[in-house]
Amino acid sequence: VQTYGLGESRVAQRLEDWEDNLPSFIKLAYLPSYGKVRLRLSARGDDKEVLEKALSNEIKKLEGLIPDILVGFHQEEILEVVLNRLFTENQVTLSVAESCTGGAIASRVTAIPGASAFFKGGLVAYSEEVKINTLSVSERIIREHSVVSNEVALEMALKCREKFQSDYAIATTGNAGPTKDMTDKSVGTVFIAIAGPEGHVVEEFYFGKPREKVIERASVKALEMVRREFLKNR
Repeated sequence: VQTYGLGESRVAQRLEDWEDNLPSFIKLAYLPSYGKVRLRLSARGDDKEVLEKALSNEIKKLEGLIPDILVGFHQEEILEVVLNRLFTENQVTLSVAESCTGGAIASRVTAIPGASAFFKGGLVAYSEEVKINTLSVSERIIREHSVVSNEVALEMALKCREKFQSDYAIATTGNAGPTKDMTDKSVGTVFIAIAGPEGHVVEEFYFGKPREKVIERASVKALEMVRREFLKNR
């Protein structure tokens, strides 16, 4: 079972009572990696039919406990595949405006066959000049809040959605490192904004070091957030 959005310890807290009451012949393993936790249920016994029925019942219970973070039931059900299917089936479009992630989100999305059915395009607005002149982010907002801020991330998402005429837009801005550049935010700080037809959301994250980890974690979190916003508004 593939989950995204919570770390292993927080997932375990949610599942504690359920796990404690699993049949003795069913075992649960937590398999965490960047941005996700796989839950592996294994059943052992002499009657295959009994085992399959028990597993099916427990998975149904599990679905009810983690509907907000559960994305699929197979190893290949990575977030990009789930998002591709979800947006394509619902005829929803997406665009991205990336700063600190440098095109990594667009790369993840377009690596999956069929992305053209829902992905309109993206812009790597890496410099302040491009944010202002190409993406049309307000220079005043940048001056007042700096490029690594809640306000600039939101403005990037709103302008991206407008320019690409997409249903949803993702924007990222932050300090991937190794230096802080021209902001006062710590290395590893990233703001991610989602703009959609029902409104918008912006969140601040601290992804630590090194640079590669910041970019990977921010990219996964952005896709997780846009999926969550879509499902919330269905």
